[in-house]
Amino acid sequence: MPPAPPALSEDDIARLIAQLRAAAAGVGGIDFPEGALNELATLLVQVCGAKFDGGNRVQVLGDGGAVSATAVLVTVSAMMKASNLEIFELGMWQSWSGTR
Repeated sequence: MPPAPPALSEDDIARLIAQLRAAAAGVGGIDFPEGALNELATLLVQVCGAKFDGGNRVQVLGDGGAVSATAVLVTVSAMMKASNLEIFELGMWQSWSGTR
């Protein structure tokens, strides 16, 4: 088994966020390959799921409307399709889990 990678420091995370922000804004000609986007989204979902399982109800998007409703719907729709989930299942899960 390979050794575990070193933990990310707050500075590492801040640099990653700055790079992703630049990519989202199209600054500096940064190309964000679809495969990298898929892997990053998968990892973020896994982190959010682990936090939820640990009792932490993560607020995934920050306040302030930095993300449009269209962007949220496009992303959530793609994630649900990739996971073979229907909107009915989301509503049922929210009702049963008390997350509403």
